[in-house]
Amino acid sequence: MKKIKSYPVILIVFTIFYSCTSNPLDVDVSKQSTAIQFIEVDTLFFNKSLQEVKSNHEKLKNQLGDLYIYELSQNIRSKVTDSVYKAIYKFYNAEYIVDLEKEKEKLYPKLNGKENQINTAFDYLSFHFGDSIIPQHIFFMNKLFSQVTCSQSEISVGLESYISPESKVIQSIPNGQLYTWQKEKMDAQYLSRDIIQNWIQVQVFEELDTKLAEHIVQAGKILYVLNATFPDASERYILRYSKEDLKWAKENEKLSWDFLVKQQLLFKSTVRDRANFLNEGPTTVGLPEESPDRMGQYLGYQMVKGYIRQNKVLTLPELLEVDYNTILQTYEID
Repeated sequence: MKKIKSYPVILIVFTIFYSCTSNPLDVDVSKQSTAIQFIEVDTLFFNKSLQEVKSNHEKLKNQLGDLYIYELSQNIRSKVTDSVYKAIYKFYNAEYIVDLEKEKEKLYPKLNGKENQINTAFDYLSFHFGDSIIPQHIFFMNKLFSQVTCSQSEISVGLESYISPESKVIQSIPNGQLYTWQKEKMDAQYLSRDIIQNWIQVQVFEELDTKLAEHIVQAGKILYVLNATFPDASERYILRYSKEDLKWAKENEKLSWDFLVKQQLLFKSTVRDRANFLNEGPTTVGLPEESPDRMGQYLGYQMVKGYIRQNKVLTLPELLEVDYNTILQTYEID
């Protein structure tokens, strides 16, 4: 786990707010002033001349660095060379991409409000972890439905993952290329949430390769830190669940936990078991078909929230240092 410096002043303020409010995450961020630079890369390439594409590419290459180059290489399916602007021009003029870009144009009017929401979320994150946690740029660029990618200082976002599933363009994509459950998750209301969650997961936490129980608790910590950046958000928003999914999760928390215990999965460390309980999908493998996906994340979130209720003066950096087994031992199902 990455070591995040916890300053004494943060501990003092955090303790005060724990004792004065029913929501320990509702802290005062009036002194924070996050102003991330947002760049709409797609608009700099779509419907532009070859010369404009070349000029814009040179500027973006210098501005956004390695993550931008990586995304380009994924789109054009080859290494980025001096003549890559020709491949960029060809990519953005392909019929399929043209249709996607036209649909994405409907999202641009909503981005200003999303940018304000994202900046505020990072205000909260910097309150808890310091200004060094803030990215330099967030850029919107066609990623062929890979959603969000983070480097050490940049975030790339594929807006095509947030086109309405009712769009004819999205409906026309064969299920073999984009599954129905993936289309159903294409919801612009979660854009800010997805960006922040991915950034937290990359910047605050180390990647694990250990037993399922530790992964479940870490997933809960990630969601709790995410909740700290959206302190007034509903549990449904943090979990990215529909009303029906959240209802099922709450009513079947014990069933899900008992399955893990009876199948002796908690202390196994196979990639398959982790994927079944933690990854996105149509459902949680092993549980009834009507279950939502990522029930392992739901369980971890309940564990961490329960632990915090018993240890209210913990700062977020201190929470991150708590061993998974300590949290696991305090877990009680309401």
